[in-house]
Amino acid sequence: MPIPSWAEAKSCTIKYNLTGWSFLYQGYKGTGLVSCTNGQSARVSLTSHGVGLTLGVIDIENAKGKFTGIKSIKDIYGTYFTIDLHAGFARSAEARTLFKGYIAGGGAGVGGGYNLGVAFSGLIIKP
Repeated sequence: MPIPSWAEAKSCTIKYNLTGWSFLYQGYKGTGLVSCTNGQSARVSLTSHGVGLTLGVIDIENAKGKFTGIKSIKDIYGTYFTIDLHAGFARSAEARTLFKGYIAGGGAGVGGGYNLGVAFSGLIIKP
């Protein structure tokens, strides 16, 4: 009996760093390491641009996230729709949800910064 394609999906985790700023518009850049349950891994670069009720600067280190619905590590690459929440005064925290087709994910981390806000953005993950 064949196994349905959704059963072949794997999950992947990401450890990442992000830095950036926001004033109604936000821009973040960073790097990460993706590791999948099927043994694949890759170093990635991250770029995020968006808009929202957001203000400040942020420097997140060693954040963690997870993706579901991955069939191959190549599925990680591309542009995700994200909802970002962040707040902090000297010590800052951020959390985000990500969506791209059948792939869903999320991440969170802490670091330095002075910021407060919520934004809708596009997160680009590249090799």
